[in-house]
Amino acid sequence: MLKDDIIRELEENRGVPVSGQYLADKYNVSRNAVWKTINNLKKAGYQVVSATNSGYFLAEETDVISAQGIKTFLSDENKNIRIEVHEKIDSTNNEAKRLIISETVDKMLIVANEQTGGRGRLGRKFYSPADSGIYMSLIYHVPGGVKNPMLITMAAAVAVSRTIEKLTDVHTGIKWVNDIFVGERKVCGILTEAVSDLETGRLENVVVGIGINVKAENFPEELRNIADTLNVEKVTRNQIIAGVLTELLKLYDSFDISDFMPEYIEHNIVVGRRVRYERPNPAGYTDSDNKDNFVIGTVEEVCMDGSLRVKSDDGIESCIFTGEIIFER
Repeated sequence: MLKDDIIRELEENRGVPVSGQYLADKYNVSRNAVWKTINNLKKAGYQVVSATNSGYFLAEETDVISAQGIKTFLSDENKNIRIEVHEKIDSTNNEAKRLIISETVDKMLIVANEQTGGRGRLGRKFYSPADSGIYMSLIYHVPGGVKNPMLITMAAAVAVSRTIEKLTDVHTGIKWVNDIFVGERKVCGILTEAVSDLETGRLENVVVGIGINVKAENFPEELRNIADTLNVEKVTRNQIIAGVLTELLKLYDSFDISDFMPEYIEHNIVVGRRVRYERPNPAGYTDSDNKDNFVIGTVEEVCMDGSLRVKSDDGIESCIFTGEIIFER
């Protein structure tokens, strides 16, 4: 499509004029077709500047999410991945699960500019306003089934952390198990869901949902003291999405724990912190329905298998594989 071709040209030459005649000649269309396409892009929110006798270019502040815009920043080996972009959707994870049920999907990325029903872990609502965040879900098929979904989440946390630190001067921290922090506030949450194969019963498809506050403002009252945004300039959401996707595919295609767990442990912000957590059973798992089972203790170690070693104030050591920890302030 001419629209995608022009988006790619403008993204690849951001800030540098691309002549209308060049576009017309390259894509074998009329100058009028180029002009109409540029006008349609402007209506869609692209800040395209028309420079007299020079051509068209994207203003630096343009930040419209598009499949072609994302692919501009992907390597050739990843450009063929299917990418679906929605202006508004209930939840990218929900859409991913609907697609898995209706068709065979190996690898696919779903992105939205706004979510009306974004969710985090434990069913919590994820604040997802338009034009200010990244809401993306990767569908990834795992032949033979997922052995440890928690490690899928941890690899995703490393992918997000790497991308933010590569593209910006922001240093990130990881709160076990699925949150990315800048300082003492959360800027990203990850929700991993596994979908079973109806014939085998194996969890062969994972949906990795990632929400990043890029420049969100006016957080709801309940989030104002715990959430923050990256608030970076000259880095677009397309760039961040492409970076996260690249790192995810790199980690998932090999899925060697040594490729991400040392980095996860290095970036952790929980060791030494006093936390409230649910005391696990001997196998390391929790019963979230048991509200009397929460205790306070200190995190001693994030282990290579992804578990958390904690010691309660009454001296009992536990290894936690599921559940949630809450910082004691």
